[in-house]
Amino acid sequence: MAFNKTQKKTLMAMSSVVGLRMLAVFLVLPVFALFAEKFTANLILIGIAFGIYGLSRAIFQIPFGYLSDKIGRKNVLFSGMLLFGILTFIIGFTSNIYELISLRFLQGVAAESSVAFALVSDTVSENDRAKALAYLGMPIGFSFVVGIVLGPLLSFYFGYSFLFYFSGILGILSAFLILAWVEEPRSKEMLKEIEISLKDAINIFKNKTLANLSIQGFLLSFFMTIFFFSLPFIVKHELGTGYYYKILIPMVIFSLFAMMKASKKADMGYEVHLLKLSFVLMGISSIFLFSDPGNYALPVIVIGGILFFTGFSITEPIMPSLVSSSSDKSLVGTSMGVYNTLQFSGSFFGGSIAGLLFKNYYGLIPAILIISSLFCYLLIMRVKK
Repeated sequence: MAFNKTQKKTLMAMSSVVGLRMLAVFLVLPVFALFAEKFTANLILIGIAFGIYGLSRAIFQIPFGYLSDKIGRKNVLFSGMLLFGILTFIIGFTSNIYELISLRFLQGVAAESSVAFALVSDTVSENDRAKALAYLGMPIGFSFVVGIVLGPLLSFYFGYSFLFYFSGILGILSAFLILAWVEEPRSKEMLKEIEISLKDAINIFKNKTLANLSIQGFLLSFFMTIFFFSLPFIVKHELGTGYYYKILIPMVIFSLFAMMKASKKADMGYEVHLLKLSFVLMGISSIFLFSDPGNYALPVIVIGGILFFTGFSITEPIMPSLVSSSSDKSLVGTSMGVYNTLQFSGSFFGGSIAGLLFKNYYGLIPAILIISSLFCYLLIMRVKK
C-alpha cells in the first residue's frame, strides 16, 4: 500500500531529522579517539570516554520511550535532539579527560532513537511499518558515508574542536526541524509497547529471530567501536594524520557502492544472505588491520578498511528493517527498543575494553573480532527469511 500525503510528509521530515542527527554522530566517530588523546595518553581512559556514550544511550532508551507515551513523541524528540546538540557543542570546549567522560555520558542521555522509530510506526498502518522503518534507515546509511570522510577532513583543516561545534549545531538544527516539520501522530492508540516492561523484554527473547538479531546488534556495535577506536591510531602511528581522510575516501566509495547494491538485493528478499557476506568481510578485515602491529603498509590498511566498511555498510539498512519485519505487529516498538538497547550496550562494552586491548593485548584483537563475526554468522544462519 502506498503512503498517503500525511504519511509521506512525516517520513520526509523524520528522514531529514534523523539524517542530520546521525551525521552529527558519524562526523565525530572516526576522530574521537584522536580528540581524546589531546587530554591523556591513557588509552583505557580514552576507551571509556569513547564507549560511555553507548552506556547512557542504553540506559535511557526505555525511560525516553516511556516518557514519549506520557507527553508525546514530538516533545520527547525535540528535547532529546536539543540536549544532544547542546552537549555536543559544549564538548568542543572540554579541558580534561574526566570532563570529556562526564559530558559524553550526559550526551548519551538523549536516547531518542526508539522514539523516532515509534513516531513513524504510529503514523503508518501495521502492514506498512517495516517499509516505513526501512525508508527511515536510508538517511542513516547516507550520513554514515558522508560523516566518516567529512569528519576527518574537517578536523584536519579546522581542528577537532570545530568538529564538535559543527556537530552540535547540526543537532540543534535537527531539534528545531522537529518543531517546524514533524507532527504528533493523531492516533490516540500509541504504541504502548515502547514502554518496555521486564515481561515484554522476556517475550522478545522468546522470539528466537529477534533474540538472534539483538545479539548481532550488540556484536556489530562492539566490533565497530573497537575498529573506530583503533584505526585512527594505526594510521597516525604508521602514516601520519594527514593520510587519514585520504585513505578513508576509497573505503567509503566501496561501502557506498555496497550499500546501494545491498539495498536493492534486500528488497528482493536476500537480507540473510547479505548479512552472512557482511560478517565474513568484517572478520577478514580484522586480519588485515590487527595482525602485524608496527609494520603496516598503506595497501594493507586500505584493504582492511575497505573490507570492514563494505561489510558494515551492508548491515546498516538491513538490520533495523529485519528486526521490524520479524517482530509481532503489536510489538514493533518494543523490539526496536530492545535491539537499540543491546546495540548501544555493545558500543559501551567495545569502547571500554578497546583501550586495554590496544595497549596491552593487541594480539588478541583479531581473534576477538573474528570470533564475534563468526558468532554473528552462526546466529544469522538460524534466521529464516
